[in-house]
Amino acid sequence: MIQMVLLWIERLALAVIVGGGVVMAAGVRPLFAPILAERGNAALVSTIENLSISAWNRYNRYAFLSIVLVIIIDVLRIVAELTFSYWHIAMAIAIMIALLGKLVIDRELQNRLREKSIEAVGSTEQNTGHRRVELLTKIILILAIILTVFPIEILPTF
Repeated sequence: MIQMVLLWIERLALAVIVGGGVVMAAGVRPLFAPILAERGNAALVSTIENLSISAWNRYNRYAFLSIVLVIIIDVLRIVAELTFSYWHIAMAIAIMIALLGKLVIDRELQNRLREKSIEAVGSTEQNTGHRRVELLTKIILILAIILTVFPIEILPTF
């Protein structure tokens, strides 16, 4: 019974990561991209960039809390001597590290935007930061989908 409850909580936490990531990548980014591409109104472009970064940052914090919950559940499985997998724990830790990286990059993006305002939007440093965040997002989504598709019972157990 406890294994089933832990599995449902884990599934909910992984759904936050996968669902939120898909919504952010498919909904928020394309919505703001056309506005960020035009350079007409500097104040609007800077505000939209800040909104985009803030929205991603909020998602990243919720996703980080969700993956921490998954890791806690894995630790509970080990302590309670329930079925667990080192692969599952390793992938969850990899997601957590990638989310920490995204949070650090988001802070850099926001600081650069705060300091340089419109000059930061579209700059080489800002674009590099966005590309790194996109790469980390893809890695996180792939790992989270693997964890969602292959429940703990399917992975090799110890």
